Amino acid sequence: MSRKTEIGGALAFGGTRVTAAAAAAASGGRGGRRRELREEQKIEIKEAFQLFDSEKSGKMDYHELKVAMRALGFEVKKAQVQEIMRSYDKQNTGFITQSDFEEI
Repeated sequence: MSRKTEIGGALAFGGTRVTAAAAAAASGGRGGRRRELREEQKIEIKEAFQLFDSEKSGKMDYHELKVAMRALGFEVKKAQVQEIMRSYDKQNTGFITQSDFEEI
């Protein structure tokens, strides 16, 4: 899996730079044009979700998401993780699903 890191206030993934503000506003881009993932990348993302879904519930809470993002190379602050949760947890359940995680 490609490493994701924070570079000068921007998150980088697979050669693409996304500002933290853009990443936080990801819900606005959910229906937009996004680079299609290769099948191998989709499998790796699914495996990462399953690894960090510590309760094996099919969903992640804030703490699991924070650990997953840091383990995947993101240097995220509490406010950034909270914004991602707000953007993807549309039903306000306190969790994101595997499909939500794949979109992030």
